[in-house]
Amino acid sequence: MADHGLITDIELSPHKYLLHVDKLQMLAEGRDVFPVTVEMDPVDYCNHRCGWCVDPRHGTNALPLETARLLLEELHVLGVKGVVFKGGGEPTLHEAFGELLDLASGHGFEVGVVTNGSRLEVAGGMIAGKASYLRVSIDGPTAASHHAVHGSADFESIVAGVAGVVARRGPRRHPIIGLSFAMDHSAIDLIGEAIALGDRLGVDYVLLRTPFFEEVGRTATMTVAEARAVRQAMETGRREYRGPMKILVDHWISDREAARFEEPPAASPRRGMAGCDGANGIEHLTGRCWASPLLAIVTADRTVYPCCNLRALEPWSIGRLDYDRGATFRSIWEGELRHHVMDRIHRVECLRHCTHPMSRYNEAIAYLSGPKYHGGFL
Repeated sequence: MADHGLITDIELSPHKYLLHVDKLQMLAEGRDVFPVTVEMDPVDYCNHRCGWCVDPRHGTNALPLETARLLLEELHVLGVKGVVFKGGGEPTLHEAFGELLDLASGHGFEVGVVTNGSRLEVAGGMIAGKASYLRVSIDGPTAASHHAVHGSADFESIVAGVAGVVARRGPRRHPIIGLSFAMDHSAIDLIGEAIALGDRLGVDYVLLRTPFFEEVGRTATMTVAEARAVRQAMETGRREYRGPMKILVDHWISDREAARFEEPPAASPRRGMAGCDGANGIEHLTGRCWASPLLAIVTADRTVYPCCNLRALEPWSIGRLDYDRGATFRSIWEGELRHHVMDRIHRVECLRHCTHPMSRYNEAIAYLSGPKYHGGFL
């Protein structure tokens, strides 16, 4: 077994929102805030063709380096804390990806990278030196299972790239490294191999989840019963693992599955399912979302979106960066269009697209905005 060193949950803690309780309080009071985190899509094209890709479209756009430079300068002034390069396509395909890392880290941002891992043998050294976390969406723990999802033949290169980043990183696990596996019923017997691969490579965590289907406009590849069986198998794998690596299991329940439990369905079929197996969130109970301002998305074509689940969905865009014409991030964030879109988000008109509800943040905001009885008891 690889020597992982001392593994704690500090970096993966669900309580990180407490570092930004001032923003939560402002949102509870009905005030606006600038984001804590901004996700940037360097490109919207990819060298893999995943069957259940969560990105709704692919194109030929690359974020201009000058736009990225001006944007990062502005986000620094606005107090944004973290920048994540991900989404839309494969971020490491940007011809100036190293410069993007340098610009972001040079402004003092915590930097995250989410990648399919295909270029880690080239970009791994830059990521190891600049990023705070790296998540590799690998999805299959064997060459055959990886090819079945990604349609590529680079599994061994990806594994070697991950191993290289693990070997290069600093003594205090910087960056934090994780492998993400979206697995349907055809891969249920490979869950143990997924955990074993992460353990062998010495990564810090493995994330196991079922794929998102109707929320991102895909046709499900498994029945409701099969989805439940896969999540149960993932939980079994988590419980049986005895090593130092963190095993995370996402219990998201789809509309199709949740609809079986409620007749007739409410505005969201998932409503009322928040407590089931730890799945879904308070948004499905309250019919409200207040936390969206904590996050923003900038896609490769310079369009800004108010939530990662709404990436590249044009009805939810809030503007397009054009620094030559005065369309700055701040002007878009404070603009009339964003306030109109935020009203719709507050009413969770976007709930059918939701795959990662900001439940803990919304739960804290809901508490802060209401009466606070029995505060003397802890």
